[in-house]
Amino acid sequence: MTDKLFTKEQMNILRSCASGADLAADIAHAHVTIYVPDEDPKNILVYAQAQPLPKFVVHSPGMAGRVIRRVEEPLVARALQRGALVVGKREWALGVFAKTKIYPLFDSHRNCFGAVAFEISTEHEANANDIFLETAMKFLLGADQNKMKNDENYRRLTPSDGVMIVNKDMIITAANNTAHHIFLVLGVTDLVGRRTNSVQINWPLVGMVLKTGIAEGKELSTQGIKLAMRVIPLTSTPDAEAAIVILADVTELRKKDEELYIQSVVIKEIHHRVKNNLQTIASLLRLQARRTESDEAKSILRDAINRVNSIALVHESLSQQDKGAINVSVVAREIYQAILSSMVAPDLKLETTFDVDSAFLPSEQANSIALTLNELLQNAIEHGFSDRKTGKLSVSFKAHPDGYVLEITDDGMGLPPNFKLDQTKSLGLKIIQTMVETDLGGRFEILPREQGTCARVTVPMKMGEQTWKS
Repeated sequence: MTDKLFTKEQMNILRSCASGADLAADIAHAHVTIYVPDEDPKNILVYAQAQPLPKFVVHSPGMAGRVIRRVEEPLVARALQRGALVVGKREWALGVFAKTKIYPLFDSHRNCFGAVAFEISTEHEANANDIFLETAMKFLLGADQNKMKNDENYRRLTPSDGVMIVNKDMIITAANNTAHHIFLVLGVTDLVGRRTNSVQINWPLVGMVLKTGIAEGKELSTQGIKLAMRVIPLTSTPDAEAAIVILADVTELRKKDEELYIQSVVIKEIHHRVKNNLQTIASLLRLQARRTESDEAKSILRDAINRVNSIALVHESLSQQDKGAINVSVVAREIYQAILSSMVAPDLKLETTFDVDSAFLPSEQANSIALTLNELLQNAIEHGFSDRKTGKLSVSFKAHPDGYVLEITDDGMGLPPNFKLDQTKSLGLKIIQTMVETDLGGRFEILPREQGTCARVTVPMKMGEQTWKS
């Protein structure tokens, strides 16, 4: 389609109609097709098409963007030629007929430049309501593209939504079967003809939306039933002539939400208590370390304390958030700062670098990463900077195309001669190797540098690809 066939006003009307076509199809329970003239006067073009989400009608094949000969769509051609409403029937497929109502589109100069067709299969014709069709058409003409995109109240319908049309006098003029059922449960019969400000209904929100022309939504509780209500004005201007009221019974959904919330609170409380218990264990170990006179025992207890605290930090993070995943960067920073404060000698001037991306991982993987970082930092400080007055230490945790990489680099003493990782007797290195290979499915390497050492842990992205956030 070329825009040269249409004025700026006409194009704006077409775009508005296209933006509201999906919701209009849901409201009318009908297919909506927007037709415009083609450059070739013998043809017409399908500008846009929408199908209703509630599965009340047989779906026709998508035709948006197709050019059709006028003789193949005589009802549409008649509406375009005469600029008049056309009602009739057309055959969707062999033996499948549809009731068709075609509205002409006019600009401010009363020039007909398009047509909107609403189609409902004849087997569902008994469920069709002309008031819904008329309302859907007026909604299309008054649709605001920006609000349709940005306002959640304009989201599409579901088969379980109750729909009502309310006029400017706040009288219900039409209601679908779901709306009737909802009100029957509430003991309200003869829904059509009632006022929304009546004692039985009492919805002041509808009057406010009609007055302001701004869609609104809220939840209502009545007789033990929770209803999610949204009210959409027919036009986005004040004093709208009608409004579309959409109701959804969310009673069971809210019960499940409450159950999930209670479960979440209980889980967070468990993590909080686990953290407290681990900190108690760390305090007891710290007390024991103060009383022992053996330097070797002090070192062993200090390492154990740091390991316990690393796990406690993971549980503390879980107790403070609603997600089941841990932001590794937060835990890593706390472990990093705790190790530096507890292990770096006062006379060691250590230049440090900490460069860690955010990565949300399941608690099991986060625990393994935390313990791995703890062991690597302890190992670097304890063995890399003994008898040193200055040094450099860096921590990096980065995403890569096939995974993410944790690196601890130092300019310390370096590896001992003939060092082989698979033959080491170091408990810390064996702990790291086991966790990385077994729990994370990754690879652990210790690489010599010109000065110092680089410990690298590579973990495949499959362990955290759904929760990675750089």
